[in-house]
Amino acid sequence: MVRGAFPKGCRLCVCGAKLVVFVTGVCNRGCWYCPVSPRKKGSDVSFANERPIRSERDLVKEAELMDAEGASLTGGDPLTRLERAVNIIRTLKDEFGDDFHIHLYAPAESVREGAIEELDGVGLDELRVHPSPDSTVNRRAAEVLEDSGMDLGFEMPAIPGEENWILEVAKLADEYGFDFLNVNELEFTESNAEELRRRRFERVDDDLSDAVAGSERTALTALSEVANDVGITLHYCPSEVKDAVQFRKRIKRMAKNVARDHEEIDEEGLIVKGIFEVISGDPEDLADVLINILEVPEEWVYVDGSRVETKPFVVDELADVLSDLEEASRCEIRAWIIREYPTWDRTVVERWPVRG
Repeated sequence: MVRGAFPKGCRLCVCGAKLVVFVTGVCNRGCWYCPVSPRKKGSDVSFANERPIRSERDLVKEAELMDAEGASLTGGDPLTRLERAVNIIRTLKDEFGDDFHIHLYAPAESVREGAIEELDGVGLDELRVHPSPDSTVNRRAAEVLEDSGMDLGFEMPAIPGEENWILEVAKLADEYGFDFLNVNELEFTESNAEELRRRRFERVDDDLSDAVAGSERTALTALSEVANDVGITLHYCPSEVKDAVQFRKRIKRMAKNVARDHEEIDEEGLIVKGIFEVISGDPEDLADVLINILEVPEEWVYVDGSRVETKPFVVDELADVLSDLEEASRCEIRAWIIREYPTWDRTVVERWPVRG
């Protein structure tokens, strides 16, 4: 559901064009529904998509690999590491120009004048404030932001039964001239599942979804009720958008830039390739046999540690003669076809053996 002009950060997000920068896992808010993974939650670590940020080059490289048109800075609370967040924004703007759209998420409790002035000064385009259950905190944040040059919005989860919280935040955003209110479908994650169950929330009746039952109804009921009373954009974002739309489109953008000559890209944007796993022997000897005896093009053969990678059809075609290949290369071999994400960590999605 969208009523009004779709926020630019959202437009780029659903196209898979936003680099996701996890500034830090540190946050003083302690929301019981926080979806951040246990690996990152509370830890002072930084990532650009799945890539750990150890230098400015890591940040820029990841943006280049996905042809990013913007970035979203998230956490944790990026404002607990304000200098880091400012440096990230400055680096991206210097590298990609002023049109590279950057938005940042921050809890209302962290919104303070000095921080906002720094973010404004370095060129932050859009600030998304996570409202507090305390209306006084939200009003104080709105007052600080009233004269900001950035696009402003509140962004919050749709907690079943909390329609009044959404209504209150929508009216406050309208009162202070904010541009939008985003309401996200609440979902079960590894880090919040126990607390959600303790509060007797259930999953929707769908094996493919982790959404919380009643969350969508709460969002749509509240936004419909307040729609005629405010002039700001009202936007409801279902949980499926993150995985089925945003993530899928992002990996498709990345795949065409990271796939090597021997790797193929399937319709979902996953990398598909053949693997000869060398159990004993020298992988270079196997590569030599493939190139010089079996005449596999050299650019289709890639040695990675104990693995020799190649086109998937090459492994398929050699499945019936693996024993001959082992004898010629003096290697013990296992053969696989794998599908993996084109991300920095190259997470394997599917692997199946090829036997002769």
